[in-house]
Formats: sequence, structure tokens, C-alpha cells
Amino acid sequence: MLTPVMAAEPISAEAFAQLPALSAKRLSGSFTMGYDTNYVGRGLVISHSVAEGDSSELAALKLNYDIGRKQQQWSIDSAIAYRAVSSGHTMYGPAPYAKVNGLMDLYGQPHIQQRNVENEFAVLTAVKYSGKKGHVSLGHEFVHGGLLGAFAKHFRQQSASCVNEVYLETVWTPAKWAEAGHTLRLSFQGVQGWWFEPYVTFKAPIIGRDEHMKMAGLLTFAMSATANYFDEGHNANANGAQAFWIKLSTPFFATKRFVITPAVSFNWLGAGAQKAAKTSLLRAYTNDSTLVPYRNFGVVGSVTCTCVF
Repeated sequence: MLTPVMAAEPISAEAFAQLPALSAKRLSGSFTMGYDTNYVGRGLVISHSVAEGDSSELAALKLNYDIGRKQQQWSIDSAIAYRAVSSGHTMYGPAPYAKVNGLMDLYGQPHIQQRNVENEFAVLTAVKYSGKKGHVSLGHEFVHGGLLGAFAKHFRQQSASCVNEVYLETVWTPAKWAEAGHTLRLSFQGVQGWWFEPYVTFKAPIIGRDEHMKMAGLLTFAMSATANYFDEGHNANANGAQAFWIKLSTPFFATKRFVITPAVSFNWLGAGAQKAAKTSLLRAYTNDSTLVPYRNFGVVGSVTCTCVF
């Protein structure tokens, strides 16, 4: 998921000193490629029986430009990310499935219509202020495709699977071993409503320490929730808690500029997302309880490779 949905969990330079500081030219960034065993959006693990696939691949380019008089205080951050669903991308079952099973209405139209989860493309731009104990970012995110795009196109009958959001991200780092943050999002085009994404991360060295660290361990507890987002949704989630997850990642610093991060997360549905399982049209018309949009519980493995420059 870029969490925004698009790349690996961020690793604080304050916590791990071997990540390079901003250069004298004020421009820095990273390029990430990765693989997930399941397609995940905002903590929601898409069901195999309905999405007709599991895994996804991602690529993301992040850029940071220092604009402050004091180095590493004010910056402009941007990112471009692309995530592909590698083995199927049909949500709620295609129309041919309905035709084969005779699931037609009185007018000869299938009850179950196509709900594609398209490949996801995201662009983010933000202004960030960094202090000694954390940072605050105010930004904009454009998303085409993915789970948010499916909500816009199929549940709000938009002409394109596009969503525009503004967000406020606050991160507090009281110690090198702990970080707490929250991202508040307001979607204003495609779908209208609020997303809340708080998290807490605990960090510890596994191999090496300080500037000689080779491997670190990060344990994250996070959730996502909505308000007013699904008020007009058709057989979509209800507002409230959408997902809860625990993620363990172990970034390995092959060099100061190249990081390999294997990770595993354990994801549970919140009460809001559970409504989608109860009101699934495919489940209702087939009487098959496995044909739901999300997994009630999912284990997601991932690996990312990041080059920092």
C-alpha cells in the first residue's frame, strides 16, 4: 500500500545514520522496486476468489529538494509510483461469470457486473517541515486505478477511476527506537470523504549499531478508518474502521545507498470493511460465502530494493 500506498516503509535518517543526508546540491531521493504476495490497499487485502489474483509489483521514485536556510528543515517532497496487479484484476466477478451461471435479471442483464481493480498510478507532492523530534507534511495525492479508483468508478459511477486527495502527515520521534504518526486525508474528487491512518513503529538494531548498522528491525502497528467516505457507496464498505495490521520489516543495508527490505504484515478487517462481505452481490447470488471482496485476515509478504541518491 503507498502510504502513502506506493513504496517501502520510510526509514528515518535520524534513527539510522547511515542513510545519507541531503547533499550540498539540496536534491536527494530514492528509487524503489518491490513485490507483494497480495494486493493491498489502505490495509485491505483483496480476496483471491474475487480479484482472480494475489500478488503485485511496484516501482516508485521519490525526490526531496531542500528549500530552507537551515539544511534538512524545509523541503519539497514528491513521488511517482506504479503498482501492477500481476495475476488478475477483476473485483466482484466479471459479467461472463454471471452469464455462465444464469445470474440474469428480468431484462437479460447480469446481476454481477465487472468491477476491475486497475493497475495503480500515484503522484504525490508535499511541503515538509522537519524538526528534531519529527516532521509535518502538507500535500496532494493523485491516484489513478487501484482500490481507490475502483471506489470512484464503480461505486460512484465516475467516468474515470481517479481520486484526488489532500493530506496532512504528522510524525513524532520521541526516541531513536520509537516513532508515532498519523496521516489525515480528505478526498475531494472521485470520492468525497476522510481517511485516518495512525501508526506506531518501534525500531531496534539487529546487526551492527549506529553508523555501522547492517540490519534493523521495525515493528509497526497501524490502522485505517473513514468518515463520510462511503455515504453514497453501493455495496461498498461502511464508514468506520477499515483495517488493522501489524508489520515486521527488517531493512538490510547492503551499502550506505542500497537497502533490501523483506517484510511480513498481518492484516485484519475493521467493522466498516466487513459490510462489503455481508452485502457482496456475488456472494448473495451464488450463495458462496467465499466470494467476498476482502480477506477477513491476510498474511502479506513483501520485499523491496531501494537505491538512495
